[in-house]
Formats: sequence, structure tokens, C-alpha cells
Amino acid sequence: MKKALKWIGIGFLAFVVVIMVYAFLGKEQTIALQISKIDLSNVPDGEYTGQYDCYRWSNTVKVAVADHRITDIEIINGPNGRAGIRQELKARIIEAQSTAVDAVSGATADSKAFLKAVETALQNAQ
Repeated sequence: MKKALKWIGIGFLAFVVVIMVYAFLGKEQTIALQISKIDLSNVPDGEYTGQYDCYRWSNTVKVAVADHRITDIEIINGPNGRAGIRQELKARIIEAQSTAVDAVSGATADSKAFLKAVETALQNAQ
């Protein structure tokens, strides 16, 4: 019985370590991302998909453009529990008509990952 509990404890500890490592993999890389400003006058009307893929900071979006303006950003995929951050950034991007917006305070990696996905979608349009 003691041996079984010991192995269960070791297994649980290993699981916790794996989860913690996964939670931080790619964070510094994502925070260091440079987000380019996209010239919307070069973006034709249409819907464009973009993604940023880096462990838990992966995002996929579809950006709608009409008359050289961002009209909508559909969030196809993103980290669980971070929808509020993506919605805030979506509103900021549409209002500014640019990816050159401030990150959400306390969520730099999540913000940069989302902004990079939007940037990639707009770059795919050019």
C-alpha cells in the first residue's frame, strides 16, 4: 500500500512538473515578438486567416477587410480562459484600424500572440 501511494505521488509530481513547463514554454519568445504595422491601403477586400503558433499562446483568427478597413476579427482558436483579452484586443484593433495597439495590462504574451495572428492574416492578404 505504501509503495502504491509513493508511485501515485511520484506520478502526480511528474504531471505537475510537465504542466508547469508547458505553461511557460514559449512565453519569452512570445513576449519578444515585434508586431508590424500593416498598411491597410494595400489590403484588398476579403477575409484572411492568420495564426501564431507557440505552445499555449497559439491563436488563429479570420480578419475581414472592406474598403481597406478592418471590419471584423473572428477568433477561430485561442488559449482557454483568455477570451476577454482577445475581445478587448479585437475592439482596440478595429477602433485603431491597426495592429499597433497596446497590450492588455498583465497579459503581454497573450496580447502579442493575438496581435501576431492578426498581423499574419493581414500580411497574407498582400
